Amino acid sequence: MGSNALDLRIFVKKIYTLLVLRALYVDLNSFFASCEQQNQPLLRNRPVAVVPLIADTTFVIAASYEAKAYGVKTGTRVGDAKKMCPGLQLVCAGHSDYVKYHHKVKTAIETVIPIRAVRSIDEFACELTGSQQQEEKARQLALKIKEVLHHNVGAFIKASIGIAPNFLLAKIAADMQKPNGLTILDHNNLHDRLIRLKLQDIPGIGPRMEARLNIKNITNMEQLLQCSEQHTRGLWENVWGARMHRLLKGDWLDFSEDSPVKSIGHQHVLPPQKRNFTGGLLVSQKLLWKAAVRLRAKNMMARKMYLSIRLTDGERFFKEISFHPTQDSGFLLQKLKEMYQATRGKKPRKISVTLFDFVKETEQQLSFFENDNRNRIYKAVDAINQRYGRNTVFSGSLLDDKNTAPTRIAFQRIPGLDEVD
Repeated sequence: MGSNALDLRIFVKKIYTLLVLRALYVDLNSFFASCEQQNQPLLRNRPVAVVPLIADTTFVIAASYEAKAYGVKTGTRVGDAKKMCPGLQLVCAGHSDYVKYHHKVKTAIETVIPIRAVRSIDEFACELTGSQQQEEKARQLALKIKEVLHHNVGAFIKASIGIAPNFLLAKIAADMQKPNGLTILDHNNLHDRLIRLKLQDIPGIGPRMEARLNIKNITNMEQLLQCSEQHTRGLWENVWGARMHRLLKGDWLDFSEDSPVKSIGHQHVLPPQKRNFTGGLLVSQKLLWKAAVRLRAKNMMARKMYLSIRLTDGERFFKEISFHPTQDSGFLLQKLKEMYQATRGKKPRKISVTLFDFVKETEQQLSFFENDNRNRIYKAVDAINQRYGRNTVFSGSLLDDKNTAPTRIAFQRIPGLDEVD
C-alpha cells in the first residue's frame, strides 16, 4: 500500500505539473485604432481605419471594432473599405503614439504582475507562480490588469486575456473572446474548446502549413489532437512538431531561447520630394545613425554593412562591404557615403541599411583602426539623447534633415521611448 500510495502521489504531481495554470497572456484589442480613439474623442464609438496615407489605393493597417462589424480589416483596400462601411473615419497612422501607449501598457501591467516576455507591440506574456496558479487568483489578476489599463492608460485601451497551462494555449485563449474578453483553459475544458477551432487559429499554422497538413489528411483540430507526438513531429518534419504536440496537450514548455541578434537595420520608403540623390543620402544616413545607436546599446560591434535601394523604375541597387569591427557612427557614415556614390543619377524609392556580422565589444581587442575615445563619445551622446530626448545631440551630417525617416509601426522589436519621434 505504501508503494502504491507513493506511485499515486507521483502520478498526481505529474498531472498537476502538466495542467496547472501557469501562463497569462494579454492581447490588446485593435490596438492602433484604439490608440486613435483614446487620443481623439470624436473618433470614439465610430468606425475607424488606420491607414498609411489618405488615399483609396492604399490599404488598411488596422480597424476599430466598429469598422470590423462591416467587414473592414487589416489589408482591406481603402477604396473598398469606404464602400463597405458608410461613415468610415480614416486616420493616418501615428506610429510614435503607438509606441508610447505600448510602454504605458507595459508599465501598467507590471504594477500587477511581472511581464515574462513582450511578444509584440500589443501582446504580453506573464508567468503565473505559486498561489497565482489557482484559477480564482489568476482570474482576479486578469481583472486587475483590465482595471489598471482603464485607469492608468485609457478607457479605450482594452485587452482580451487568456489564462492556460502554457503560453501557446494562453494566447489561443486570449483570441477566443474579443474584445475585452477573459478566457481560461484548463484540464477540464481544454480538449473540448480546442476541437472547435480551425487549424489556422493555432499560432504557427498559416495557410502553407495548413495545406501541408491537409495533404497528410489532417483537416481539422480533432484529427490533429488525436495524433501521437511522433506523428505530429512527422507532420512538421522537425522538432517543432513534437513541441506543438506537447503544448496542445497542456504541457508546460517555456519560450525557446531567443536567437542571438544577427543583424540590425532600418528601412524607409521615401516621400516623392526626396526621391533624388541628396534626399536618399540624407535618409540613408538617418537610418544608419539609428542602427548604430541600437548596436552600441547591445554592446556589439559590426564587421559588415549592407545597403539596398529600390529605384523608382523598379530596379534594385545593393552593395555590401566589410571592415574592422566597429560601432563608430562617424566611420560608418563615411563608409555609407562611399557606398551611396554609385547611385548618383538614380531616383531612389525605398532604402534599407543593415549592420551585421557582430562581435561582442568585450571580446574584441581594440585594433589600430578603432578609436576608443570616439566610441566613448558616441556612447555619451546616446546617453544624453536617452535622457533628454532624441536629437538633443546629433551628427552634423544630419543637420539638414534630422527628423527624416521617423519611427514606423513596430511589431516585434519595440522601440524605446528615446527612439520615437
